[in-house]
Order: sequence, then structure tokens, then C-alpha cells
Amino acid sequence: MKKLILISVLFINFGVLADNEHEPIEEGGILYKEFPHQLFDGPLILFHDDGTIREKLIYKDGLKEGLRETFHKNGKLFEKETYKNGKLENIFQGYYANGKLWWEGYAVNNLRHGEIKAFHEAGMLKYKGHYKNNLKQGLWKYFDENGEINKQECYQNNELTELSECRI
Repeated sequence: MKKLILISVLFINFGVLADNEHEPIEEGGILYKEFPHQLFDGPLILFHDDGTIREKLIYKDGLKEGLRETFHKNGKLFEKETYKNGKLENIFQGYYANGKLWWEGYAVNNLRHGEIKAFHEAGMLKYKGHYKNNLKQGLWKYFDENGEINKQECYQNNELTELSECRI
């Protein structure tokens, strides 16, 4: 039954790309159906060498739009992001091959902006900090696998500074 479902999914996925006489071409962050005159619109599914899905995303006027998902070779979700007009927006997440959350952050206008957290594979917090316009800002805390703080750093505009300069 699993093989039948997989074969059906592959036929459907190949149908998504079947109307493309040529492989889409990316140039300067814009995806073209035919370069340089026809922008790519619609879903795009990319595959690993073994035939499993590597990435699913949607384009509008040649730009990433909406949900983008990438996958480990085992089929589990690797990254989940949202795009608007080709730019990363809102929450973005990454996952270990076992399905557990690896990192989670926020983006505004294609820049990391806001809190970011990373986790050990067992699920405990590994570090947390903040970005402001893609630059590390403020107090960053790093944790061991038991949840104990093992390091703290302070950043001002991505430059490491004295801890006393951060609000703790």
C-alpha cells in the first residue's frame, strides 16, 4: 500500500512539473519558467537523488510566496519557512532527522529579527538570543544538555561586548 501511495504521489508531483518544457532557471533570486521572459508561477517540488521529496515551495511572479518546506532523506521535515514577495517572514523552524525541533526564530523582510532558540537533539534548550535586523543583539545564553547555563554573551550590533553592558 505504501508503494502504491508513493508511486501515486510521484506521478502527481511529476505532473506539477510536466507543463515545464525546461527546468526552471533561477537568476538573481528570481525563478523563471523560460529565461528571461517568463517568470515561474505555481508549486515547485524538488527531489533527493533517491526520489524522496527534498523541497516543496510555491512561486508567484518568480518569487517565493507562502510556505516553503525542506525534508531530510528519511522524509521528515527539515525546515519550515514562510515567504512573502520572495522574502523570509515570520517564524522559521528547523528540525532534526528524528522530528524534534532544532531551531526556531523570526524574520522580518528577509532578516532575522527577534528571538531565536536552538535545541539539543534530546529537546533541551541549547541557546537563546535575539537578532535585530540580522545582527546579534543583547544577552545570549547557552545551555548544556541538562538545562544549566554554561555561557552567557552580550552583543551590540553583532559585536561581542562586556556582559555588564547587557540587561541581565
